[in-house]
Amino acid sequence: MSIKVIDQWNDAAQAYSEEQERSLFAQLNRSIVSKRFTALHGEKILDLGCGYGFYTDYLRSIGGDVIGVDGAQTMVDIAKEKNPDCTFMTADITQPLPFEDDSFDIVFCNQVLMDIENVETVLKECKRVLKSGGILYYSIVHPAFFGGKWTKDPDTGKTGKLISSYLTEETSENTFWGSTTHYHRPLSYYLNIASDAGLTLVHTEEPKAYEDADRNPDLPLFFFAEYRN
Repeated sequence: MSIKVIDQWNDAAQAYSEEQERSLFAQLNRSIVSKRFTALHGEKILDLGCGYGFYTDYLRSIGGDVIGVDGAQTMVDIAKEKNPDCTFMTADITQPLPFEDDSFDIVFCNQVLMDIENVETVLKECKRVLKSGGILYYSIVHPAFFGGKWTKDPDTGKTGKLISSYLTEETSENTFWGSTTHYHRPLSYYLNIASDAGLTLVHTEEPKAYEDADRNPDLPLFFFAEYRN
């Protein structure tokens, strides 16, 4: 991560951790993860871009041997305070990771890849630190719909999202928790660089996220993917 991006997340850390505890979208994300990972049996897990440590603690609570790593020191400090039974480390996850080859059974990377620039190195490092047969599990905001503007068809009354740009890679600013950089890339980008890194796709998921009348429930907010090494 660039110094700028790390500084942004240091500044956003407190607001982000507080908002995520209230967010219905965060609860949806958690429900998907908890259905996939119901019980673990000592597997070594890297929570890559762990944020304030919610999933580090969850994966530990169901039996995983987990370490959470994040580039933002303030985020790691919050994680340590909130989750004293967990292990955390501060490291730039877009650089070579401070772990030996074949160190982990699972690399877990939740809602991170769309907010960092050097994804190619991240996935190559995931491949390197995973054991043979190990799992990479990541989620991102769905690039086909995240940046779209909600609109309503005046004839049918149906809601949808107006998408004016999808294929072109773009950088923008999110202001949910302060200023943080967002990198838009089409879904093919993520699928191809994981394949290029030598990882094998085994499952994807695009869960429903919207339930109120003003937002079409047939449009996903998140994309989940699982790969084998």
